[in-house]
Formats: sequence, C-alpha cells, structure tokens
Amino acid sequence: MLLVPIALLYWWQWHTHRKDEREHAEALAAFADEVGGKVVGRDEARAWSADLLSPLRHQTEGFFNKLGTRRRARFDTAIDFRRDGWPVRVSEASIRKSVPTAGTTTIYEYRIEVAVDSVLPPMRISQLVHADFRGRPLPPTPSGYATEPPSGAPQWLPARLPAEVEQDFAAYTTDPVAVARAFTPQVVEWMVGRTDEPSFLSTMPFLLHFEGGLVFATIGKRIDTETLLPRVDAIIGLISRLGDRPALR
Repeated sequence: MLLVPIALLYWWQWHTHRKDEREHAEALAAFADEVGGKVVGRDEARAWSADLLSPLRHQTEGFFNKLGTRRRARFDTAIDFRRDGWPVRVSEASIRKSVPTAGTTTIYEYRIEVAVDSVLPPMRISQLVHADFRGRPLPPTPSGYATEPPSGAPQWLPARLPAEVEQDFAAYTTDPVAVARAFTPQVVEWMVGRTDEPSFLSTMPFLLHFEGGLVFATIGKRIDTETLLPRVDAIIGLISRLGDRPALR
C-alpha cells in the first residue's frame, strides 16, 4: 500500500513533464511557422557559437558542478529563421542536475544568435546593474557601476562609451578605439530614445557578444515565444546601427 502513492507521484510527474514538453514543442512550431522559419531537432540544434561559449557553462565548471551533474549539458532544439534579411538561430540547451533543495531537476537556457558580416572587432556589451535583487542601489565605482570584463581574457579592454549611454551599458573589446567610433551620434540617439522604455532594457539581453562573425546572447530559461521576437528585434536594431551587415548564409 505504501508503494501506491509513490507510484502515483512518479506517474504524475512523468505525465506533467510529457504535457509540458508537448506544449513547448507546439509553441516553438507555431512561432517558426509565424516567422517563416523551421524547428531543428536535437541532432542539428547545436548553437553556431558553441565553440565560443559552451552551453550552460556556469552550471558545468568546477568540481561541485560536475559532482551534481546527472546528464551533461546539450542543445535540445533550435529555431532557424531570417528576420529582415538577418540569419537568426535560437537554440535551447538543458542539463540535468541534482539540487539539494529540489532533487534532480532540469536547468535550461536559450541562446539568440545573429550571423553577421562583421565589421566590428570582438566586443561584449553588458547592461549595468544599478540595484541588487532587492532593489537596493549599488554603490557607484569610478567608472560607473560595477561590471566585470570577460574572464580569462586579459587582452579585453574597457571601451569608452558616449556619456548618454554609459550609465546603462558598458563595453569590453580588443580595440577600444574602433568600438568608440562605432557608437556614432545616430547609434546613441537610437539607444537613448529607448532606454527610457522599460520594455527595451528588459528585452535587451544583459550580455551581448560580438565574436567570430556572430552576435549572440544567452538567456537563463526556456525559449519564451511571447518575448522572443522583441529580443531579436532589439539585438538586430542595435547591431545594424553599429554598422554590421547580415552574413550570407
């Protein structure tokens, strides 16, 4: 008799998981159809930028992360489409881990990638965090608010951004002079015109990579088809004004 409720619990978890997976797959298929793209299965879902940044790296590095891993990180699915002529891939990755407070659980992230005929040097643009998770202001530093350069890359240097946007964004690059030139008055005007809109800062990813002929960003959850297109449009809106062009893919 004691085994019955345990069996029912496992059945319910399995049933709920199957239902969630089916609904998620249907949402991705509907989105792909809406934008004239296609859903790519697991065998071909690898992110274009996987060699530059492995999936769920913050969940896989270090001894304790490896100790708690039940299934290695992998790309499960992707959507390929073109947005105003720009090649876009949105790939979803997952990992199975043992979490002390939640048991074995699946952790997800998805990556938005835009293939570019790059005219910019390698660069990473990050949003600056002005408050902690409780909304309390963070103390300013001499260069604005605290931000970190790309780890393990001493050749990355801070780029000086125009005063109008440096309170909300920071950039690191291998060529600060070229990046400073890319932030023309037209780019600044476009960014300033949108930073007052909560929707812009919420859709623009916190860290945007410009590397290897790609511009990409990672969001720490499953693909959300309700917010995906605004995020893609925000990324394309910025990179097109910085001077990049769509790659021929």
